[in-house]
Amino acid sequence: MKNLNLLLLLLLVSLVGCKTQKIAPKPQPVAQETVAPATSATTQKAVKPAFISSKEERFSTATGEIADYGSNRFFVILGSFSVLENAKRLKTTLAAEDFHPVILVNKNGMYRVCGNSYAEEGAARARIAEIRAKFPQYSDVWLLIRKQ
Repeated sequence: MKNLNLLLLLLLVSLVGCKTQKIAPKPQPVAQETVAPATSATTQKAVKPAFISSKEERFSTATGEIADYGSNRFFVILGSFSVLENAKRLKTTLAAEDFHPVILVNKNGMYRVCGNSYAEEGAARARIAEIRAKFPQYSDVWLLIRKQ
């Protein structure tokens, strides 16, 4: 009797486990709308703004640096280094490209090479977009926010 129950149980499990699966029908292609290109000269292509990385931290100017950023909270950072000499090298390069760079240092000893500082975040982000457009070599420019 036990053998018969076991046999029936195995038969039932094998039938349930081997059930055929229904395959979903293939989706029908959707008709695409055709849109005539705009002929107006004032039509502009919509561009998605690029992501701008930002970080908030406390910092000061590096030794020997003269900076008058007053109450500005938003800083455009073109390079970040753990070695001061590397930051100075970038500062020299930026000065030759008509930037007015300043080296900032945080509590962890990271040297940030700042190209500009702004009181308003929107102005700083606009400057970052401008730098990315004009200077592709500085495409990794980012925003440093002075912690209060």
